[in-house]
Amino acid sequence: MKKQPITLFIAVLILLQFYSLGKIHSLQRSVDSANNSINFGVSQMNNQISSIYRKVEESLEEQVSFIHNASITLGELDMETLTVPVTYTVEPKTITETMTLALDFNGQLVPLEQSGLIYTVTKHYGLWQESVFPTIVLQDRGVTTVEEHGGLRVSRLKEQVLPYIEARFFGESSYGSKEFRMNGALEIFGELKEGNNPFVSVKFVVKVEDKIIKETVIPLEGRPFSDMSTLEIDEAYDLLEGQTLTAYVVAVDSYGFTHEYLVTHYVAGSNMQREPYFEEATITAPRAPYLEQETIIAPNGEIVNQFDEMNY
Repeated sequence: MKKQPITLFIAVLILLQFYSLGKIHSLQRSVDSANNSINFGVSQMNNQISSIYRKVEESLEEQVSFIHNASITLGELDMETLTVPVTYTVEPKTITETMTLALDFNGQLVPLEQSGLIYTVTKHYGLWQESVFPTIVLQDRGVTTVEEHGGLRVSRLKEQVLPYIEARFFGESSYGSKEFRMNGALEIFGELKEGNNPFVSVKFVVKVEDKIIKETVIPLEGRPFSDMSTLEIDEAYDLLEGQTLTAYVVAVDSYGFTHEYLVTHYVAGSNMQREPYFEEATITAPRAPYLEQETIIAPNGEIVNQFDEMNY
């Protein structure tokens, strides 16, 4: 009979312990929620403060700046020289009869020509030009003022003039009985039909020892424009031990440039196979990020962009 009160007491203690644990967990959740709310509020406040500082800095810079606006305009690609004319335009806040404007390209001063309220100059750059950022030099009555303006930055011309393409194979690949099999879907992204310089033809090309063994045309006509096209693949390719199979998406744009995008690289019998090379390029939206496995060949045979598939 004495065991019943003890058993009841133990049961009550266990229930109280579960109740306490529940309360502790509930209190912990409340504390975590409060901390998250505080952290969110602090983050929002910091963002607002940063935004205010940026606006104040921009306002102060605008007040002390002698430039009202500055910009660049890209012209048409010269197919013979593979150069692009870039026109720099600077609009100062104040114009005097004695004032001159020039752009400083790493120590080389190039004067701007005045036309009404704006000053312009045009320079030609090759498609491979990576980055040019001149400073503005104003001279008036012996006083020289220098200023930078982000609107005059030229960056990665070939990515502004030429369309881009990228591709990924989603599926399975295997090797056996002297055959390399691919079973899955090839997804192709890029400017397929629209834009200033769209692609006019796209093919999936398979090579063995750099010789084409299979070509599949990917139709662009007769479908609504989309940034993605899918090709279903269920193929087996003859491949001997030691031979190398490569597969590409090969696209030609309206200027006649050929874009070869590496999809697969396989060496039969090797234990060391290359993984796809994915690199986020540091370029502005909507192009970034994209997969930089592309060789671009101009109509005259000149290589504008080289991807070395043997050393990636």
